[in-house]
Amino acid sequence: MEASLPKASRGRSWNPLDSGRPMGAAVRDLRHHRIALPSLFAVGVAVLAVAMVFGWVLWIAGLAILVPTALAVYQRPQRGVLILAVILPFDGAIKALGPGWMGGWKQVFILALFVVTFLCPPEAKSPGYRKLPGWVWAFGGLLGLGLLSATTVDQTTALIGLRISYFSAFLAIAIWRCPLDRHERDQLVSIFIFMAILTSIVGMWQQVVGHAYLASMGYQYDDQIRFTVGLTLRSFSTFDLPFSFGFYLMLAVLIGLPMSMAEPNRLRSKIFFIALPLIGVALLYSFVRGAMLGLAVGLLYLAFHRYKLLVFGIPLVLAAALFIPSGATLTSAVFGAKSLGDRTTSWSDRLNVIADNPFGTGIGTTGAAADTSALLKNENPNLTFQPDNSYLKVTFELGVIGLWLLVMMLVSMIIYTRSVERRVSGIDVDFAAGCTAQLIALAAGSLVATYLELVPMDQLFFMMAAIVATMAPEFGPGPAVHGSSRELVAPGAGIAASE
Repeated sequence: MEASLPKASRGRSWNPLDSGRPMGAAVRDLRHHRIALPSLFAVGVAVLAVAMVFGWVLWIAGLAILVPTALAVYQRPQRGVLILAVILPFDGAIKALGPGWMGGWKQVFILALFVVTFLCPPEAKSPGYRKLPGWVWAFGGLLGLGLLSATTVDQTTALIGLRISYFSAFLAIAIWRCPLDRHERDQLVSIFIFMAILTSIVGMWQQVVGHAYLASMGYQYDDQIRFTVGLTLRSFSTFDLPFSFGFYLMLAVLIGLPMSMAEPNRLRSKIFFIALPLIGVALLYSFVRGAMLGLAVGLLYLAFHRYKLLVFGIPLVLAAALFIPSGATLTSAVFGAKSLGDRTTSWSDRLNVIADNPFGTGIGTTGAAADTSALLKNENPNLTFQPDNSYLKVTFELGVIGLWLLVMMLVSMIIYTRSVERRVSGIDVDFAAGCTAQLIALAAGSLVATYLELVPMDQLFFMMAAIVATMAPEFGPGPAVHGSSRELVAPGAGIAASE
């Protein structure tokens, strides 16, 4: 039998956990083993028969998907990041229509991915000793301040506040340990584009079927199902809230547009350009002004920074706006001043809280964390304060020092991402430019929304920040390496090879 194997396969057993070879190569070698395929087929038939007898077909089918996927992620955790990017837009549908025990799937997935980065083969990890990006120190200060403030509130509020504010940093650490290469970053852009198109279609479908049909599916009023002042349904698509839907479309456009303009003849780019009107209308019907503000600011950055052609699109948008009837419900809902006036009144009424608590009222005492904490403690969540402003939220919870650290983190992230634009080449410049635009957009949108507590925007914020940090890392001196010659890799060699 050994002689019948190809030369590359002789002396090597089929082992999907073998870190020295890709799993695909191991699977392909199965056809050269005379016993392996019949044995696996017989085992599969036996398992299927047992599953049908005991009613375990769905569980067996789930394992048939889960096990190969887990093995693929083990060999290269970067695949787990891409899988997470695909599933995140469906978090709202999972929570609203799925079983209750799946509510914490994101935390389980991210924590498992973080652990896998310590177990995966060395080839999947980044070599060398890299300098941390400058924004890490501001985030560390914000985290330290949050941990300190957790001692001033009850345990339930503290744990929920810390989870919502900082848990997704585990995703950033996982990406830092196992960076995405250029091909995987390109796949991520494809995911953003096609998820934006799919969710836009679902969002417009919701406008057609109406709120009553959505309620019959299991969605809840005043939770997923919300209305504007003119009683127009706000599209939320597959997300938990209209806000998440709107901001996701904002991010997808700002990341996908520069990549598509850099490769206009590519099929993905043509599909994106054709779908842009659909995405734009879907964004309008989410009625998320923070996303519209952020998109406008991000597009202005791209237009005047690198893509001059976008400047000519501004008059087209203004001309299109002239054809919207002045009394239309859509126009009044999007451009009306009542909602913003309600927000500013709410902010001004609570400015005395900041004066009385300059060091904050404690982590988790406002926003989504306060809502969840109130429900767990059988309190009325309607009495909690919703800041609708990321800067004010941090100021209320962590005081003026927290606000300063948040601003420093966002500013240093933008400066760092701009520096990455100058250090990379080729298509990576366009990717980094899109990341800079989305950082500027979220900084603007956070003025009228609590961006960093929304799912999936919180996870995508840390994901994109970490990806940019690994694109052009600055390698520094490290301690002497002791071990096999395989571990003595020149700094940057692995990244250069993967590119």
